[in-house]
Amino acid sequence: MIRKPVLLFDSECTLCVRFTQGLKFLDKKETINLVPIQDETVYDEFPSLNFEDCSEEIHLVDEQGAIHKGGEVIKYLALKIPGVSKLSWLIESDSTQKAMDVFYEKVNSVRKSNQEKRNCTSCGRRKRKTKEE
Repeated sequence: MIRKPVLLFDSECTLCVRFTQGLKFLDKKETINLVPIQDETVYDEFPSLNFEDCSEEIHLVDEQGAIHKGGEVIKYLALKIPGVSKLSWLIESDSTQKAMDVFYEKVNSVRKSNQEKRNCTSCGRRKRKTKEE
């Protein structure tokens, strides 16, 4: 059975939610499953993933079960989703690939900064809710 790639996103992050909204718009054929990192069943299905890593950077599990992180996810999406693939020429050279990585890192640093502002100010990390809470 071939499964759809799974993109994990932070449903409590405005940037992540906006990104997935844009992705849904471009992914007319619904080739990607969008799953919030807060959905604990994803960690049962993919035991090599954990909440802490997924909250640090975007993760995608492809059709073969390989895990892509950070800028790799953007490159993967640019090649796989018809609406995004129109931009795939952006990753054809080393310089544009590096620029995409820098862009992703900048966006991710803004996301982390927003996370810190609304969560634990002493450690800067999001506290995960447990089932008991």
